[in-house]
Amino acid sequence: MPRTREFNPESVLDVALDLFWRKGYKACAMADVVKDSGVARYGLYQAFKDKDQLFYATLKRYRQKLHEVFFQPYCVEDGGYELLEQHFDQIVEQLDKGDHEGCYAHQAAIERGSKDPKVCEIVSAIFDDAKKMYRTLLTNAVERGEVRNMPMDDLVIYVLGIQRALIAMAKQRCSSEERKKYAKCALKLLKAPPTTH
Repeated sequence: MPRTREFNPESVLDVALDLFWRKGYKACAMADVVKDSGVARYGLYQAFKDKDQLFYATLKRYRQKLHEVFFQPYCVEDGGYELLEQHFDQIVEQLDKGDHEGCYAHQAAIERGSKDPKVCEIVSAIFDDAKKMYRTLLTNAVERGEVRNMPMDDLVIYVLGIQRALIAMAKQRCSSEERKKYAKCALKLLKAPPTTH
């Protein structure tokens, strides 16, 4: 008769996510997860099979958290340029106070993306979530005349580039003030010129 699981998989995933993010995939062993989570080795393997499956599960967990905190609140029908600014304020704030540098999805893509199609698939889904949210906000902002009327795909890629640049700046240990100024200036370049009557 199989043993019943006596732990919360989400709690274990949070521990594993933290370890993989801090140490990187290669340096993080299943033994580290066992030690930090307090879950027995057989329980961990029963739930996640192996290190790769656990790593994929942490990326999916990260996607869920991003969706709840960074995407869902902004993916609203009446959102526009102001919500875009608030979103980037939140990114800068999170990068300032976070225990980790940068973005877990970016890190996973750099570390494992070229070697593992499953990692590419999950990371692509995370970026697609961001693009969907940016498209919603930018479409509203263009319709209101808040943002330059340019091809929407170009605008979405531009804004995603701002996000990526902020993450890279955090990795390079640029100051919070530099990141705030960069985000403010980059977003300001999106603004539609004032109309003349």
